[in-house]
Amino acid sequence: MTLSDKMAYRQVIGCLMKNPLLFLEYQDINPNDFDIKVIRICFIVIKKLYTEGATTLSPIEVDQEVDRHENSAIIYKQNGGLEFLKAAYEFAELSNFKMYYTRLKKCSLLRRLQKEKYDISEFYIEDKDIDDPLKAVKIQQRFDESSMEDILNSIESNYNIIRNEYLNGGKSQGDPAEGIFELIEELQTKPSIGPELEGEIFSSVCRGARKGCMFLKSSSTSGGKSRTFIFDMCRLAYPARWSHDKKTFVYETLQDGSIREPRKVLFIVTEMDKQELQTIMLAYLSGVDEDHILTGKYEFGELTRVKFAAKIIERYSGYFFIEEISDPNLTNVQATIKKYVTVEDVKYVAFDYIHSTASMMNQFSKNNLREDSILMMMANQLKQIAKDYNVFLFTGTQVNAKGMENDGAFKDETCIRGTCSCAPKIPIRLTSGVLEIELTRKS
Repeated sequence: MTLSDKMAYRQVIGCLMKNPLLFLEYQDINPNDFDIKVIRICFIVIKKLYTEGATTLSPIEVDQEVDRHENSAIIYKQNGGLEFLKAAYEFAELSNFKMYYTRLKKCSLLRRLQKEKYDISEFYIEDKDIDDPLKAVKIQQRFDESSMEDILNSIESNYNIIRNEYLNGGKSQGDPAEGIFELIEELQTKPSIGPELEGEIFSSVCRGARKGCMFLKSSSTSGGKSRTFIFDMCRLAYPARWSHDKKTFVYETLQDGSIREPRKVLFIVTEMDKQELQTIMLAYLSGVDEDHILTGKYEFGELTRVKFAAKIIERYSGYFFIEEISDPNLTNVQATIKKYVTVEDVKYVAFDYIHSTASMMNQFSKNNLREDSILMMMANQLKQIAKDYNVFLFTGTQVNAKGMENDGAFKDETCIRGTCSCAPKIPIRLTSGVLEIELTRKS
């Protein structure tokens, strides 16, 4: 077995010549996926011609383009570049492109992991290091049957085993008497209160967006979860917004009268696109009905307010991050949050929202876990991330038919769609109850 899959190289390059429009669907193919210089040069030239408008290419056209670049042409000619292109074009089968693309990316991933000194022996061992033919067959089979996500999950799992052994295994919380008076003094000077969230009563009850905590909001489909998450993230990120009471834009100020600093927030969206988020943000910050923004029909003074709200967003660019995960699971959600927390120093996160997806169910298809158990694992994982990284995390769930009944009964975690397992362990839960208010764009 080798991490330079020449058959995959030939098929991918050949198919890209026959149909450069494949780049539209497979945008993640890049030069680093090819570890042989002459093939990398061929790929770069094909992609260049595609960006210039090519919809089909022949080996001769690619060859002529390479000749225009002297340094690349030397390597290309010395290593039989034209012969490679001709063979690739002749044997390429467009119907098999996805299979060879997958092999290409898996080999590329393993090379990168190997370069970063990760143990990839579960999926690849050099032929010279294998003295048991049966072992070689098993490794090859494991590589063939595993997706890129499976490979990364395995690497992360091995890492987490070590992490838990050294950071979590046998951890003792100690004697409750230890540091008790210091805690009292600390809370007098630094109360356990986070920045305000939308809704004076709600924010007061839960003591704001406290770092290290996770809050769970539940409501019916189209009940306003996403909208209120955006409101809360805007409130946390931006120090300015329109005041309906004062009929002007107001800034949040500190005790010394200075404007408070903006806060970095991350909004992970599963169903909305960027433009939908932008109009909601503009509506919240400007206090203008979103319908007016969407239709472009403003009342007196509203357009000025909307443009000022846009200036607020522009001025504090780099503080409100949007990440779309259309098919969330335990791995990609956790990786996304960790990336922004560690790289961008984000302290406030909203994930819209906990629900079962195809990839999430596939992650545990071999374990025969029930849906409620899988969703509980997602909730527990999010809660642990909030605790481990000392960030505030807001997420939501949908309610089932029982939760939408206007029968006067008290609504608890049994009203949550798909599971009641994730709710009891969350410190703050907001579940649709007897009085259920459907949010409009204006409200």
